[in-house]
Amino acid sequence: MTIQAMLRGLNRPVTLVPVYIGYEHVMEVSTYAKELRGKRKEKENAGQVLKTLRKLRNFGQGYVNFGEPIPLNQYLNEAAPNWTQDIDPMGTSKPQWLVPAVNDLATKMMTNINDAAAANALTLCATALLASRQRALSRDSLVNQIDCYLSLLKQVPYSKTCTLPDASAEELVAHAESLDKFVIESDTLGDIISLDRHQSILMTYYRNNIIHLFALPSLIAQMLIRQHKLSLEQIQYNVRKLYPFLKKRAVLKY
Repeated sequence: MTIQAMLRGLNRPVTLVPVYIGYEHVMEVSTYAKELRGKRKEKENAGQVLKTLRKLRNFGQGYVNFGEPIPLNQYLNEAAPNWTQDIDPMGTSKPQWLVPAVNDLATKMMTNINDAAAANALTLCATALLASRQRALSRDSLVNQIDCYLSLLKQVPYSKTCTLPDASAEELVAHAESLDKFVIESDTLGDIISLDRHQSILMTYYRNNIIHLFALPSLIAQMLIRQHKLSLEQIQYNVRKLYPFLKKRAVLKY
């Protein structure tokens, strides 16, 4: 719609700003999970809003990050150098370059949104627990895993606009526990933190918000787990072969 407005002669610079919005609790995530299983979307009404307000409690923190802006005039000058020749005040023309350019621009927007992802206590814990056997870890193991994630993302930043929490791994796990989404049991090894079947489904939503941040490290780690020993040249060769598939599926930057 924005590009079509420019093709009708919109005479002012336009910049698209990607915005990443993340939450530690999404109120509609249960409805989202039902829709994924095939349930029809429920119609919204005032009664539902009132019921929702009564259920408000500690939903954690929200995050708003701004990705790298895309100046639309500059983009069109690169994608379709002669685009100004197709300006039509009546808006009846549809040049051949329009659809490919819009599709490419949409991918750039989604990529820049992903670049601005915000890792937080819940997304990190969800990633660790869903990757573990039986979706359970001791508290110490969970803390160590979160600390590993943080070290990895700090030493090899995914992008300039991606943000990480300032708190320690212990503080993040404690905060995630306070959101009342985990099953916590005690045994001789200490506290065991796990996800029941229902929460496991819901936690995939939170994990998927940051899973792309670990795509490349995970690919390299999987190679080493399977092969045990690889030269740097072999790793680079394998990554060049497989990474394009990951990039397309996970909307990765590089």
